[in-house]
Amino acid sequence: MKIAFVYSGGRERRGSDGPSDFFYGARELAGLGKLEIECLDLDARPADFGMAMIGGVLGKWLPPRTSADWISRCHRVLQRLREADVVVATATEISFGLAVWKALGFFRKPLVGILCGAVNYPIGNELRRRGVARLLGKFRPMLFADSELSEMESRFELPRDSISVGWFGVDETFWTLPKRSGGRKGVLAVGNDSRRNFDTLVETARLSAQTRFTVITLQESPANLPANVEWMRGDWKEARLSDEDLRNLYQRAACVVVPLEECIQPSGQSVAMQAMMCGAPVVHTRTAGWWGADVLRDGLEVELVPPRDAGAMARAIQRAMSCIDKSCARERLLAHDWTASGFARRISRVVEKAAEDGRRPI
Repeated sequence: MKIAFVYSGGRERRGSDGPSDFFYGARELAGLGKLEIECLDLDARPADFGMAMIGGVLGKWLPPRTSADWISRCHRVLQRLREADVVVATATEISFGLAVWKALGFFRKPLVGILCGAVNYPIGNELRRRGVARLLGKFRPMLFADSELSEMESRFELPRDSISVGWFGVDETFWTLPKRSGGRKGVLAVGNDSRRNFDTLVETARLSAQTRFTVITLQESPANLPANVEWMRGDWKEARLSDEDLRNLYQRAACVVVPLEECIQPSGQSVAMQAMMCGAPVVHTRTAGWWGADVLRDGLEVELVPPRDAGAMARAIQRAMSCIDKSCARERLLAHDWTASGFARRISRVVEKAAEDGRRPI
C-alpha cells in the first residue's frame, strides 16, 4: 500500500533529520518496511485570479480554516497523488481542500483528514453547516485529542464513531532525559500559534522577579519587557533554532510554561510533551481544549492554571520548580503510548479503514 502524507510546508526540506513529531506517523510507518510512504508539501503560492474571485464570493460558505488559496494549493498537488492508495491530509485546511475536489469529482482517493480547530469558530449559517457536514463525509476525520469530539459530532450531526481520536505524541527517541541530573534553571516558554497568551506570561514574570524567563516565538515582544525576560525568535519550519538546541533548553529548564487563551481547540501539545519527555516540569493553562484527559493529572504530571491568571501561574511555577521527580510525566506518556510511534499505530488503523472504504463498490 502506498500512503501519501500531505503537509502545509517544511517537511520536504527537513527530510529525515530531527524528531518525527510533525510528520504525524509517516516516518514510523515508513520504518516498518511494509508500506510505501511519500511526504508531499503544498506550495505557498496563492490562488490564481479566477479562483480568488470565486473564493471571495463563496468565502462565508467555505469550511472553517479553509480559503481559495488552500483549495488551489490542494488542486496543484492532485496529479502527484494519482499513485497513492490512501492520502493523509495533515491539517484542517488541507483536509477540507482535498474534500472539495473529492466532492467535485476531481479526486477519488480514500482520504484521512487530521482536524484541529474546525469548531473553534462560529459556523455562521445553516447552509455552511450543511456543506461542511457533507465534506466531512468525504474523508475519515481524525482528531489530536477528544476535547473537540462532542462539539464536532453535535454541530455537524455526525454519526457516533465516525471521527477517530488519535491522541498526539512526540518522538520519544529524540526528546530524552538529560544525561546528568540537576543544574536546571529558569522558565521556558515556546510557541507561535495564535492561542498563546504571552501577555499573561510577562505579567507572571513581573510577579517572579528573581526567576529568569526565556520566550521563543515569532510573535512580537510586548512593550516594556521586564529585565528577567529574554525574547528569542524561533520557528519550526524555518529551523531558526535547531532541534538539538531546543532539546538542550528543555533539558536545562526548571519549568516549561504553556500560556493559552481560552478556546476549545487543543493547543500546546507538542511543546508540553517534548518538555515532559525531557524531564522538565510543565505548567499549562487549562482551557476547554485541554487535551491531557485522565493521563496527565493536575498536581502530579502537570500543573494546570486558569486562563489569564498571572498570580495562579506564578504560584504553579514555584510548585513545579520544586518538583523532585522529573521523569514521572515522561513515564506516564510512555505508559499510555502518547508517543510518535503510538500516534503512527493509531493513524495506521484509520488509514486501513479509509482503504476499506475505497475498496467498497460505489
